[in-house]
Amino acid sequence: MATIDELRKEPHWSYSALNGYLNICQLQWFYRYVEHAEVERTSVCLPFGKAFHAALTAQAWECVMGGSLTRDEIVGQFEEAFRIEAEATPNLIYKEGESFDTVIDLATRMLDAALANWSDYYTIKGVAQAFKVDVPGLDKLLIGEYDLIVQDGRDACIVDWKTSASRWPAGKADRDLQATVFSYAYEKQNGTAPLFRFDVITKTKNPGCESHYTSRGFHDFRRFEVLANRAQYAINKGVFLPNETSFACGECPYRDRCRTWHLKKWR
Repeated sequence: MATIDELRKEPHWSYSALNGYLNICQLQWFYRYVEHAEVERTSVCLPFGKAFHAALTAQAWECVMGGSLTRDEIVGQFEEAFRIEAEATPNLIYKEGESFDTVIDLATRMLDAALANWSDYYTIKGVAQAFKVDVPGLDKLLIGEYDLIVQDGRDACIVDWKTSASRWPAGKADRDLQATVFSYAYEKQNGTAPLFRFDVITKTKNPGCESHYTSRGFHDFRRFEVLANRAQYAINKGVFLPNETSFACGECPYRDRCRTWHLKKWR
């Protein structure tokens, strides 16, 4: 089975690309995917999230082998992955008061919370499993990677790990596009819709870990197909407008370019 890195070598659609256009900022999407503009700044949140996933993935593989990582081992997995990601990240910026060491300290406390909430010792069916499916009307395959697939009672359940600055509000999981996209792909591959679980670990002073379950069905999947097709249509027509109230503005990697966007000649 192909890995996600192998699938990314071919033209494709992904949840992050579709969500970036539909829900974050069309202009940011344009700078990233069309102009391939130089990144002005990269928030430490990006390498942090990748390293956190790497540490939990290592724990999951250990469970598949019948074991479990110690606290020091899983923190070591994070530190090694974060060091590699941070060194490879262009124009990395820390928040005020942050440093490499404070990030490791925060990650340690968050991993403690994740391990305290860890229940997937004997039910794991897949780890870091890549997928590719066809979406009617799209000109490229949809690809992605499930963090974890577990058996939850009689149901298969996709698990996705999230780090968050705060606790998720009630109902957020039911509105999240990622749960729709990944459940859609799983249903395409297996003929049945799965459960979906977000394990959200907070970056608070006292980190916590909460599981948010959700599910998707026929109308969610048809709505997604229409959304994806309309997004593709708009992109092909060159519709790229700034989202003036996006939550992503503060850490946007193209913030300076955006500030002068309106000075460009438009027809």
